[in-house]
Amino acid sequence: MTSNSSHPPASMSNGQAAPVNEANPFIETRWERPVVAASGGDVTLLVRVTAPPAPQIGPGRAAPLDVAFVLDRSGSMHGGKLDLAKAGVDLAVARLRDKDRVALVVYDNEVDTVQSLAAATPRLKASLRLALHGIDPRGSTFLSGGWVAGCQELAEASPVAGEPPTATRIRRTILLTDGLANAGILDSGELARHAGAVRQRGIATTTIGVGHDFDEGLLSAMAEAGGGNFQYVADPAGLRAFFATELEELFSVAATGVTISLALPPGLAVELVSAFPVATREDGLEVAIGDLPAGDEIDLVFTIRAAAGAAGEQIAVGVNARWTDPRADARREAGASPLPLRRVTQHEVAATIADAMVSERAALQRAAAERRAGLELDRAGRFAESRSRMAAAYDLLEVAPMTDSVRFDLAESAFLAAAPSTASYGSQLRKSAQHREGQRRRGRVDHAGKDANGS
Repeated sequence: MTSNSSHPPASMSNGQAAPVNEANPFIETRWERPVVAASGGDVTLLVRVTAPPAPQIGPGRAAPLDVAFVLDRSGSMHGGKLDLAKAGVDLAVARLRDKDRVALVVYDNEVDTVQSLAAATPRLKASLRLALHGIDPRGSTFLSGGWVAGCQELAEASPVAGEPPTATRIRRTILLTDGLANAGILDSGELARHAGAVRQRGIATTTIGVGHDFDEGLLSAMAEAGGGNFQYVADPAGLRAFFATELEELFSVAATGVTISLALPPGLAVELVSAFPVATREDGLEVAIGDLPAGDEIDLVFTIRAAAGAAGEQIAVGVNARWTDPRADARREAGASPLPLRRVTQHEVAATIADAMVSERAALQRAAAERRAGLELDRAGRFAESRSRMAAAYDLLEVAPMTDSVRFDLAESAFLAAAPSTASYGSQLRKSAQHREGQRRRGRVDHAGKDANGS
């Protein structure tokens, strides 16, 4: 979600912020309550990452793109879905700049590289448009093979002539499919793990589900682990809107390779609520945010569990951000550790006023995780369990600060919880809801409950 809010002050009573440099991301940390019971308990930490607005990046300073389009041409793409996907690729390629590079891979049970990665010149764009016309549906769906081939085009690309070897290029694979994989790797968890590994090499994955039959669980898992976006597209208008937003994001990346690390002393454990890949470390964890477009605002919600300790003790939690500045091709780092937690009595914990913004964001993301689990259960035919998770989401939101966002999510949770437990929600409703849940858990839904594309 693009935010128009100004940066908060560089210090506050319930947290800390990285020193303000208007051309760098702003990192803020806030406790829901900066205290924990001496007997032990859970506390919530919010880490907010805000990219500088586009004017701070400067015109003409955006990093060039390397993008590989991976197009499903399998038999299940018949009935207009392949035509819609081809039109989407054509629309996106037309928006690329001469300094960008593009590749096109198509697959059914076989994988073909129609265009190896090359500069997106007018001549190449015209050639790709002609090649797209000749692609017809056929065969089975080797989704993993097509996606891997697209990623390899980016991973094995030669340096651009005249460009420093350290020059930053934004690299993304965009997969368009109905998502009904029936050859190669079929398990969504395994594909997500591969997407996470590719992301660690600096290549993000965006997935686009075309039509009404694709596996939204598989595509959302790949995009989440791969650091890209997941989009449900049912018509040309939706596809045009998505690619306009996707490419606008890529053209305005203010920081790439963004990671947030938490360092914890012994006796503390941490869990990330938000939907970002996590790598555990001996003293904590590291969260991979990836590319951060100009004006983007990401909320990371952490649950920290403290074992028992002595009253009056102060507990230090370290928060550090790292990223690459694409304008300078330089790696940056900033610390934004919160104020230490204090161990107090249970009475003092109860008497401490909660930070309303942290309470709201935590409730929204925890409820989104419950609804997402409910959607997966519905897809598996476990309807009663699904409705129970939707009711749990409602309960989390009912006690949260009643903002517009909470009201919207509360109404949707109530609607989903009240659905009959004897039948599925239906494919279209589930796909739309799953897309919104992914956006919510990434902190990218606005106060009207809509995501960045207006869905």
